Amino acid sequence: MFLILLCSSFQLFGGDTLSLIENLKKADAGDFIVTAQNKSYSLLNVLEKNSQSMTIEEISVPANKIPRSNFSWRQWVAKNAPGNTCWMIYKIDLRTAAMTERYALTKRGWQPIQQQDNFLYTLLNLRLEAIPTSQRRRIGITLMSKAFDNRPFWQPTLVVEGRQIQGIPFDAWRTVWPKDGSELAGKMIEVYVPAEGTGYPCYFPYWLQINGTVGNSKIRIVDSGTQLESPASPSKRVYSTSY
Repeated sequence: MFLILLCSSFQLFGGDTLSLIENLKKADAGDFIVTAQNKSYSLLNVLEKNSQSMTIEEISVPANKIPRSNFSWRQWVAKNAPGNTCWMIYKIDLRTAAMTERYALTKRGWQPIQQQDNFLYTLLNLRLEAIPTSQRRRIGITLMSKAFDNRPFWQPTLVVEGRQIQGIPFDAWRTVWPKDGSELAGKMIEVYVPAEGTGYPCYFPYWLQINGTVGNSKIRIVDSGTQLESPASPSKRVYSTSY
């Protein structure tokens, strides 16, 4: 599992720094993304939110269980996510980014919480800096004779409701993972989010790359949307919690 839901507009500091903890405060129930990494997908959906906390579900499934065409993530969730290997419910404190509750829907039981091992907790408490334009990745052939590099920036693919949206600019950010003894310690993290004013919500990073790992581990978003109805939604709750 790789919980990376980072919802809503980023709070900027000094124009070139952002704090991810502020992201979660503007997301709406039903906002969702589908991430791809290591031959598996994870669907992350906002179930509930109030001024102090947010409840998120994460459903993981092997990529070979999902058809490559004529497939709807909405319908898949509505059918109780057939083929899923893990279905988790998380409650997150929006003031501290700490996970306060963790429920395994697949096992029908509460799970222990260890904040120091929680990827989301650490990521949300980091400050990211804007990648200078001189260091942004570009596409095309480099012309060494030119004093000014006018090649376009590399941009990840923006996918909304199964449809690729072309020509959307992205902002690029990066930070170094703290030396916490994990496999990510000291690694450079790069994040790409849709630029402000594009007309599309910059709720989520559509590309997250971890440099310094074997092959540079990448997480990309293959779909996103709003108003997702889930069997775990408050109106259809299939489990009992203290919320």
